[in-house]
Amino acid sequence: MKEGKTFSTQLFLFYFKSQDFPQYAFVAPKKSFKNAVKRNKFRRIGYNILRKLPINKGIGVFIYKKQALIAKNEEIEENIIYILEKTIFYHKI
Repeated sequence: MKEGKTFSTQLFLFYFKSQDFPQYAFVAPKKSFKNAVKRNKFRRIGYNILRKLPINKGIGVFIYKKQALIAKNEEIEENIIYILEKTIFYHKI
């Protein structure tokens, strides 16, 4: 990811790079999400949102910010879609 670029929103810091096939990860830092149950919950939320989206290329890492603790699932989904639209890896059908 050293050659990649960064993009930031209210809930995420996103590192990305172009690639022919999709490969994404979610990171919930222990500094912000003290409990392992919460870290895993937010990672699962992100993966479930990505599963529903038609993405066919790109590589990226979504890093949750502390503000995500009080965010609802809809807000998280909006942020993910906004990031992917700005990085041209997602096109609305």
